[in-house]
Amino acid sequence: MLRNESASRAVVAAGVQEIGRSAPRVDAYAKVTGKEKFAADLYPTGFVWAGIKRPEHAHARILSIDTSQASAISGILAILTHRDIAGKNRLGIFEKDQPILADDRVRHYGDAVALVVAETKAALANALAAIEVQYEPLPAVFDPAMALAVSAPVLHPERPAGNLLLAAEIIQGKGVDGLADCEVKASLTMALGWQEHAFLETQNGVAFIDEAGELQMTVSTQTPFRDRLELAEALGIPPQRIHISAPCLGGGFGGKDGVTVQGFLALAALHANGRPVKLWYSREESILAGTKRHPLQAEYRIGCNRQGVLEALDCQLLFDTGAYAGMGDVVLALAMEHAGGPYRIPNVRINGKTVYTNNPVSSAFRGFGVPQVAAGIERALDELAKAGGFDPLELRRKNAVGRGDCTPSGVILSGTAGLGECLERM
Repeated sequence: MLRNESASRAVVAAGVQEIGRSAPRVDAYAKVTGKEKFAADLYPTGFVWAGIKRPEHAHARILSIDTSQASAISGILAILTHRDIAGKNRLGIFEKDQPILADDRVRHYGDAVALVVAETKAALANALAAIEVQYEPLPAVFDPAMALAVSAPVLHPERPAGNLLLAAEIIQGKGVDGLADCEVKASLTMALGWQEHAFLETQNGVAFIDEAGELQMTVSTQTPFRDRLELAEALGIPPQRIHISAPCLGGGFGGKDGVTVQGFLALAALHANGRPVKLWYSREESILAGTKRHPLQAEYRIGCNRQGVLEALDCQLLFDTGAYAGMGDVVLALAMEHAGGPYRIPNVRINGKTVYTNNPVSSAFRGFGVPQVAAGIERALDELAKAGGFDPLELRRKNAVGRGDCTPSGVILSGTAGLGECLERM
């Protein structure tokens, strides 16, 4: 039941947080009545629109960009390309490899080639359609295994590792050799695809240059402080002259963990003659250009003795990070840490790779790679239960980690670990 705003505040002020007793959300009243404002609700006085020209190829070299016809359209304030960016024109949290506006080439259909600032949406649409881009199409690769082949097209030629973003390996005990001693064995090959965050409020924001010449931005983001540092380096603006406000978020789940529209907004504001700029992705554009959960190709080999005690695991993980790194390195690290699940397995080899392809960018998504590998190890255990004639639940009970145990990735659990008690209640 909804309570009014004053009642909600009174309950919180009284400190009523008893277990088993319903507590009203402090933000519920403002949100259901529309009083709370999201970034998408902002329409500053005198604002103008910004929009992005996307490529027609998944992989191509940019030969020329002709904006002459688009610039002649009434209501166009600016048409911007990578040449209008004073900074490094590279975004990224750990690997700075993604341009705000593409310079030498495009690497997936969601890349940005040009940015238009216009008085109206109609003028914006006409100008985007009138921009002429000449491309030299390049071979594209859409499968991470094929991306590792010697003959595969390389997305980032400046990288010595080619299409390999990161590779790592964890070995415990005898490693893969432990499988030879197992009396019962099972194997599993699986592939998991992308997932879209599908937040209700798509990527958006407003920005303007204030009277002091500083950039003011209100944007739907999960990481305003980190965004500020990324933008400063990419655009060549001192970070102390960038101010980012993050109001209530209309959904994020990792899809707004990092820069989305901020680079475009900032660049547009610098060329909008002091007027506020609004940019708001359509749902189609959000799906095309927004980040996704990493697809995974995985192979599991697992073994135990006749009593169902796990003895060995061999796991191969191949993640598709798409055209740019995103948070692919962190996703791989966490996936490898959890690839063996919450079970005691003394002999382990976990091999992981994250690879560039011409697919959409994969990055943060709730769980950071753990949901994918959790699905893998649980399916592998089910296959092992079938092979050995074990009860699947009993197999998990027998091998569940507890306090003091070592996980398959080598972590000693010094704190509480309630998996065993949880399984006993099932």
